Amino acid sequence: KKGAVDVYLDDDPSHWARAYDFPAANDGKVVKDVFHPKTPTGMQGFVFNTRRPKFEDARVRQALSDVFDFEWVNKTLFNNAYQRTQSYWQNSALGAYGNPASETERELLGDAIDVIDPAILAGDYTMPVTDGSGADRKVLGAAVKLLGEAGYKIANGKMTGPDGKPLAFEIMTTNEGQEKLALAYQHTLNLIGVELSIRTVDDAQYQKRLNTFDYDMIVLLAPGFWYQSSLSPGAEQIWRWDSRSRDVEGTFNFAGVASADVDRMINDMLEARSTDHFTDSVRAFDRLLVNGHYMLPLYHREGQWVARWNTIEHPAETPIYGYQLPTWWDQNAQ
Repeated sequence: KKGAVDVYLDDDPSHWARAYDFPAANDGKVVKDVFHPKTPTGMQGFVFNTRRPKFEDARVRQALSDVFDFEWVNKTLFNNAYQRTQSYWQNSALGAYGNPASETERELLGDAIDVIDPAILAGDYTMPVTDGSGADRKVLGAAVKLLGEAGYKIANGKMTGPDGKPLAFEIMTTNEGQEKLALAYQHTLNLIGVELSIRTVDDAQYQKRLNTFDYDMIVLLAPGFWYQSSLSPGAEQIWRWDSRSRDVEGTFNFAGVASADVDRMINDMLEARSTDHFTDSVRAFDRLLVNGHYMLPLYHREGQWVARWNTIEHPAETPIYGYQLPTWWDQNAQ
């Protein structure tokens, strides 16, 4: 406001939405830009620990994911600043979302193609869109139906499994941002009779339990650790998703994935010798991860938020990785 800085890199949705109501901004002297990189969004979200018997069934994971009311959360907590994330390499040529499976992809997937949701193969699968009320009856009803297919039913107001035990689990959090999201999730789960308890622990305990996979569910959320995706995924994917890392403490296979199809696709990606083959391999890999419902996808920013004085200029075209401050200039500089 006082001209002490030329450029401000903003990452707070509330600040971005509300903090620029002052004379210089209203007069156009301060400009708000949104830059759109051409890099994958990555994945922030709630992770199901499939080592737990209650999360072994993908239908259960899908139903529990579907009830999260992103529209309510985005409106209430974030001023509608975020977009829903639909796949791990979204916003790039490597992503399954928005890109139908090619013939090569279908060949790579092999028999796995028979169990993949047709919408995921078509590239138009999305998480349910709610009415933003925090209690969308249609979405909740569909989740209850899916749980029913997995052998669950509501008894005395509790979602009860085939073993007669209520469906209940704990989410481990470590900061206020994670807690807010967990509380919103807890609210909608309660509406279908699922009990979610929230346990907030200190950093040391969190890391210890994370390393030993001692949790039902965790939250991966920026600016902490989350699954960032690049345009050149490689061997790091083994330590996130391959069955070889499932029981190795300290790895990033937080979901406990052990899938022969996922292993095969990671290997195919690593052995790709052409750009087209590599792209097909990563897209097929992305489809397998989305179809597995190992995570409840959260959100990503629509772009990079930057406020600047109108004397500061930048190139018209945004580079692949977003804005590059060394290419900007001050019109008043001599």
